[in-house]
Amino acid sequence: MSDIIPAEGGMTPDELADMLGAADAPQSVKIPTLKINSQGEDKDGNQIPLGAFFLNTDDERVYAKDGVVLHALSNHVQYMHWDDGRLVNKSRLIINKRDEARDQLGGTMCGMPTYEQSIQMTPEQRKEYEGRDRYRVIRGLVSYTGKTASGEERTIENEPVILSLKRKNYGPFYHDVIKRIPSDGKFFNYRLALTADKQTTDKGAKYYIMRFSPDLQNKVTLDQKLYDSMNAVAGMVKAENERIDKSYFDAIARKADEAEQDRIMKEVNTLEHDF
Repeated sequence: MSDIIPAEGGMTPDELADMLGAADAPQSVKIPTLKINSQGEDKDGNQIPLGAFFLNTDDERVYAKDGVVLHALSNHVQYMHWDDGRLVNKSRLIINKRDEARDQLGGTMCGMPTYEQSIQMTPEQRKEYEGRDRYRVIRGLVSYTGKTASGEERTIENEPVILSLKRKNYGPFYHDVIKRIPSDGKFFNYRLALTADKQTTDKGAKYYIMRFSPDLQNKVTLDQKLYDSMNAVAGMVKAENERIDKSYFDAIARKADEAEQDRIMKEVNTLEHDF
């Protein structure tokens, strides 16, 4: 704690640091993602069941094919651009297409074309947008009992989790949950049993689609515990959107500055040519 006493009406040292751009960067909360195992073994060579759900953490992972229950607390759309395993850009978390998906680099939707635009493109034109995808991002709590790669049984109970679902995994939440719940309910009023639907491509490759089965017979009422969980998730969404909006407007300002510098240099070059 600082011993400095601010002048009357003045800012505290922490407020000064924030104003001058020297404040510590905010520490974001790291929430594990929920995934489906599509590999026959883990990074250590241990055999693990295909189609099993697991939390993608640095700790010893717990795998389960049955009894995985998700309590979804948020449902957003987000555009991301990945290149060689590195996140290049991402958009705000939006509710639907009517919201502007501003992104970190001063554009929208990470430059991803609309569906109508993409179907008119040639294969070569589509290659320019590889790595850009639309994701359904779901935050919630997951519970299940499973086993580690070494065979130890463990129980996961109401663990905060994120689902980032793209392409063929993008749509099932809408069709399985949003379209099925009663008109007087919300998706967070129902716990969802998860299953992995095995699919095969035309070339014989195997992959899994995450499916959701809402427990429509047991509606979850809004109590203090659920309200607090939803409030925490809302805070995370708000904080992420604020960070992305700041990057967006900073990028817009940089582009404007660069354009102005280019204009000035052109005028200088014109004057030099005249003389």
